[in-house]
Amino acid sequence: MRRIGVIVALGALMSMLGGVVTASPALAGTGTRQLHLAVTSLQFTSFKCLKMTDDTCLLGRSTIVADASSNLSTGKGSFQATITVDFSPGGTCNIVDEPGAFIFDNGTVFTHSHHEDCAIHGLRIDTTFQVTGGTGAFDGATGGGHEFSAVSASAVSPVIFNGTITF
Repeated sequence: MRRIGVIVALGALMSMLGGVVTASPALAGTGTRQLHLAVTSLQFTSFKCLKMTDDTCLLGRSTIVADASSNLSTGKGSFQATITVDFSPGGTCNIVDEPGAFIFDNGTVFTHSHHEDCAIHGLRIDTTFQVTGGTGAFDGATGGGHEFSAVSASAVSPVIFNGTITF
């Protein structure tokens, strides 16, 4: 009798596992999941002033490269962006238009944010971002979330993107 109970229990367990195994591939490329992207070792590789007034740059364009990591990729990646910076707020503040690309071995995630940054607040960057597309494993990606970074403008301060992504 005990043997029949064990066989029935094993059969039920195998049936459940079989359903999970067959369902997993169908879910692997669909649905919404958590997104965590981190940018470190940020380097500004070029800068061009687009608008000058009285020897002061009011609008500029800068290219950025950095190291990147993500919960969706097993290896390290890179971050690239060409940002437009409006210095007209003055003081320690500026307004940034930031389209970016997170590049990993399994694909690229494209993001965009537009934010006013002021070094006097607790976070230098504290804004929303959108996922605007993707390639490879992230083809057709959409989503968004919260982008933030510490007051420090040093290259070692990470910029964090937490949110959700659908692809």
